Amino acid sequence: MSSTIKRSTSGNFIPTNAEKLVGWGANLLNVVDKYISGWTHIPKQALEDLRQFFADFEKQQSQTTTDSPRSQITRRNERKDAFVKQLRYFIKFYLRNPVVTNDQLNQMGIPPLDTTRTIRTEVNEQVDFSIKIKGTNNIIVDFKVLDSSNKAKPTGYSGAVIIWAICDEKPVKNDDYQGHTLATKTPYTIEFDDDDSGKRVWVRAAWQNGRGILGRWTEAQTAIVP
Repeated sequence: MSSTIKRSTSGNFIPTNAEKLVGWGANLLNVVDKYISGWTHIPKQALEDLRQFFADFEKQQSQTTTDSPRSQITRRNERKDAFVKQLRYFIKFYLRNPVVTNDQLNQMGIPPLDTTRTIRTEVNEQVDFSIKIKGTNNIIVDFKVLDSSNKAKPTGYSGAVIIWAICDEKPVKNDDYQGHTLATKTPYTIEFDDDDSGKRVWVRAAWQNGRGILGRWTEAQTAIVP
């Protein structure tokens, strides 16, 4: 079943002024806290990452005045740009999702993009992937549609959500996977720190369509970080 939702168009709605962005970002996170229990599609780590980027920016902004030296203003702007980049990713792949209502978007200061949207509530395709070793501290996740002869992602899909965890035993829940990304092209290379070399990593994946809806997760595969 599908339904039609009227959407208004919008431009760049994220404030460019640093002081206003602090207030806008704080409000967005407060609204997310209010509804997060019902938004099961958002990985715990994704929200924690967004909070950390915001905290780093907010700290630098609080220390910056009109009389601050250029070096301090530069640090503030670097943290601001990093937060906005993470914020855009979070909005695109987690907040512009059918489970997030127009009213909730408005509370966060996010205008809907489309004038008309057909909600697709099912993702039937499954991911098939293999893990390959590349050099030092890297593994390659080579993925495609299960039972497909080519590696193209399904039409209208954003890509494959890949999650991973470094631990000896297979994680019990998806929230136990510390790493996550949306891979738009295959293969995808996961880079690890030197300290991770020789440790076991577990990987799972699922397709995500253009509306942010996830398909069925693969079984976890494992490898040793080179």
